[in-house]
Amino acid sequence: MAMEPNPNMPPEDETDNILGCLVKALPYFHQVIPVDHMFGITDTEKFIGSAVGVKMKPKESVLGTPIPPGDPIMEAIQTGQKSSHTMPADVFGFPFKATGIPVKDSKGQVIGAIGMGMSLEHQDVLYQAAQSISATSEEISATSHELASNAAKLAQELENIKAKCEDVLQQIRKTDEILAFINSIAANSNLLGLNAAIEAARAGEQGRGFAVVADEIRKMAINSSDSIQDINGILSDISKEFMELISRVGQVTELGDNQAAASQQISSSMSELTSSTENILQVAKNI
Repeated sequence: MAMEPNPNMPPEDETDNILGCLVKALPYFHQVIPVDHMFGITDTEKFIGSAVGVKMKPKESVLGTPIPPGDPIMEAIQTGQKSSHTMPADVFGFPFKATGIPVKDSKGQVIGAIGMGMSLEHQDVLYQAAQSISATSEEISATSHELASNAAKLAQELENIKAKCEDVLQQIRKTDEILAFINSIAANSNLLGLNAAIEAARAGEQGRGFAVVADEIRKMAINSSDSIQDINGILSDISKEFMELISRVGQVTELGDNQAAASQQISSSMSELTSSTENILQVAKNI
């Protein structure tokens, strides 16, 4: 019994022409895509052309085999719309994205489909890289916060050292005033002792006792003068220590500035890392 022709189906020559051209063009499509993948061309029932990848390679040829139920290719044929599924790693050892695109004739009737399986192995690598960058960003962020905290402590220490420097300066100034006063007393005492000695000499025997007092006054003046010299030596040492303290304050200040600059650079690097992570994740999603 002869079968009646289906008015909704295109002539066989048009179907053969469209699908045949796709089968012939398949190797060119295959070379364009850099990611490991495989192609399949089907009519409405079976595979009529295929191109396999490096790892995405079925154990047996699919040519002539029926389209599996539930496959995106079959869904595309049935719905006339593009269909995509992410397939688990059971087949090739890594997940892949399967896509079916319906092929239609000049009347809009579905006469077959193009199926493509694209490896998501690189997507996993991208996700891992993004996660690694994210973890690194968190570590850098923690380090940046620690640096900022240390910089704050350093600033406080600088304020404390500055206050100590000001205290030392005030003490030195007070000591200078005291020394000037003592030096004045010593000079006056020496002059007084000299005058007393002169008067005692004029008095002769009656002034002998007064001469002893005058001599003691001059000794006290000389001792005072020597003490002033000792104190001046001590002040000189204090000044040296003070200058060294100022130098150290300068060094610590420079260290603080460098640390602040490093923190700023780290923050900038974190921003770039965050941007790179987002870009990688976006690329991975688009595969």
